[in-house]
Amino acid sequence: MSMRSLTAAVLIAASAVLGFAAAASAQNAAETGKQFAPSGKLRVGVLMLSYFAVEEDGQLKGWSPDLGIELARRLGVPHELVPIHNPADMIEAFKGGKIDVTFIGITKDRAAAFDFGPVIIGLRTTFLVPESSTIKSIPEIDQPGVRIVVPARSAQGEHLEKIIKNATMLRVPVETTKPATDLIASGQADAFSHVVPMLSNAQPALPGSRILPGSYYDVPIAIGYPKGSPGAVVEYAKAFVADMKASGFAQKAIERMGKKADGVLVAQ
Repeated sequence: MSMRSLTAAVLIAASAVLGFAAAASAQNAAETGKQFAPSGKLRVGVLMLSYFAVEEDGQLKGWSPDLGIELARRLGVPHELVPIHNPADMIEAFKGGKIDVTFIGITKDRAAAFDFGPVIIGLRTTFLVPESSTIKSIPEIDQPGVRIVVPARSAQGEHLEKIIKNATMLRVPVETTKPATDLIASGQADAFSHVVPMLSNAQPALPGSRILPGSYYDVPIAIGYPKGSPGAVVEYAKAFVADMKASGFAQKAIERMGKKADGVLVAQ
């Protein structure tokens, strides 16, 4: 066989191998798509907090829907964005088989209802104190007599339970900042613990109030999917999160939200 014929044969063989590999990869992706979205479309639970997503002109916009849409695109399936207005409702949505995936903070009650993959986003968490407060830093918060308003059933609440030894925690609904600011304004509480975007939203209700610098906890936001999902779903979720972070996609999605996403960062 001549050198030219040998080269041609090698190229043909290589092309065949690559073709088979591409076909196998496409087949694997299609199969994973079916496992991730058994209904034929990927139903993405979108938590409707202003630093996750907002509705503009009838569309959901924010880093959370952006990630869900990109996941569906890569899986080769249509997407449906399902707005979830209360974190507790996310549990019921999974239990009722109404969603296939979400991005939300890890808590015990959520982990009991659905599984989590890797962390993709962190939410900086600190405290808001009224103008009259003498507290100027996060370490000064944990004192006897200090009453901290904390969102009920929240990731930061679970973390505070582990680190607060002297102060008292008062639980309020997570959906709005009003119960917390009302307690502080009436002198029934001394500080409000939440993620930075929510504390910024709360400040106008307490003129002169201050957000303490730093973060005592970056709330881990992870990809979530149904209990008992196939191994292919678990592995694909890992790879997806890793690429969203490494490629800069997650960072750009955060930046597109502007000031609404202050305190939102890509997890390390």
